[in-house]
Order: sequence, then structure tokens, then C-alpha cells
Amino acid sequence: MTKHLLYHLLLLCCVVAYISACNNPDSSTRKGSATPPATPDSLEALQEEHQRKSNTPGTDTMSFATAFSHFFDALQASDTLTLQHYIDPENGLWVIEQPGAMPKMTHVQDLKTFRREYQQRSFFTIKTELPTCELQQEPFPNFDCAAMDQGRSGYTKDGCFASPDATAFQKTNIWDHASLTGTELRQVHATLPLLHHSVLHTQSSFRFHFGFSKGRWHLYFADLRIPCSA
Repeated sequence: MTKHLLYHLLLLCCVVAYISACNNPDSSTRKGSATPPATPDSLEALQEEHQRKSNTPGTDTMSFATAFSHFFDALQASDTLTLQHYIDPENGLWVIEQPGAMPKMTHVQDLKTFRREYQQRSFFTIKTELPTCELQQEPFPNFDCAAMDQGRSGYTKDGCFASPDATAFQKTNIWDHASLTGTELRQVHATLPLLHHSVLHTQSSFRFHFGFSKGRWHLYFADLRIPCSA
């Protein structure tokens, strides 16, 4: 009788110990992280947020001012490799010149092969005409050909200006007067919506039109025309 009672007591202790272990919250969480694992919905939300930021200028990418500073430094150093990174492999760069009464537009994929209309100079020679460019974030100053005498630029204010609006350039329709083929015109029109920022250097009158695509800033149009020269 005593042995039988002892057997039941031992069995009862084992059952109690088992139930206690199962109900102990530490046993299921001690080995894991305090942060619950991400659900499929939360992972999708994170991916969408990353995609949104990577396609929006100035969020998780370098700001335009920083991108332009790198571009300008590479131009002054004739750093071909760095400058080439500013050329969109798909859409390329359009260089605008004014050799006569009508504008000339050249589509460029490789900067090393491009030659300017004037004396067949390389693209990098434009650095001698804009030795400094401290960006000022403000609208472009007005221009008047009559104000170009005595070495003045013709602009009401001199400097290097950045405008986050390329609408004025998009409405110029220069390409309609540059003797482009139908295919070239379609390429131009496909590139125009990509533009985000325009830069004016008053002393040279050069204008650079940049766009943001595929997570990078690209130079899409370089307008090297000199006003009132035609």
C-alpha cells in the first residue's frame, strides 16, 4: 500500500513539473528576439518605401548641389571616367551649339569622341570658360543683349545659378530648328520629361540641364550657345 501510494505521488509530481514547464513564458521567448519577425505585409511595405525613395531626387540619394559639385570638379580635372558616369547610357547627352544662324544639336554617348564645332575642341575645354561655379539656388537673372558691352555678361546679375525647374528650356523648341531627323526628334522628346534642374553660368552663358533617372543624376543637355552671336 505504501509503495502504491509512493508511485502515485511520483507520477503526480512529474505531471505538475511538465505542466509548469509548458506554461513558463520564458521557455518560448528566451531564445528568440524581443522584436517579432517581419510579416509578409511589413516586408512589402519596406520594399515599396525603398523603391519610392530611390526614385525621388534628394531623398536617399545625393542632393543635386552635391552631384553638380562632383560634376564640376570632374570637369575641371578632365576626369573622363567620372564625367562619363553623368551620361545616361540609354538616353545620352545632347550638346547644343550655334555655329551659324541655326542651332546645332549633337547626340553624344561617349564624351571622349565628341568634338565641339569651334576648332574641333574636346568637351573638356569648356572648363576654361567656367573656371568657378558656386551654385546659388534662385531663379535665373534676366538677360539683355544691349547690356553686353564693356565686357559685361548681359545678365542683370552674375554668378552660377541653379533652378529646380526646367520648364523654360522644355518650352524653347530649339530642336525644331536644329535639322534633326524624325528619330532624333523622338529621342529628344523622350528625354525632356526626365529633366529636373537647370544651371546657368552667366559669364559663359552656358546652361546645363540635368535629370534624375535610375537612382542617379545625369546631364541630358549642355547648351553651349553664346547669346546674340548669330
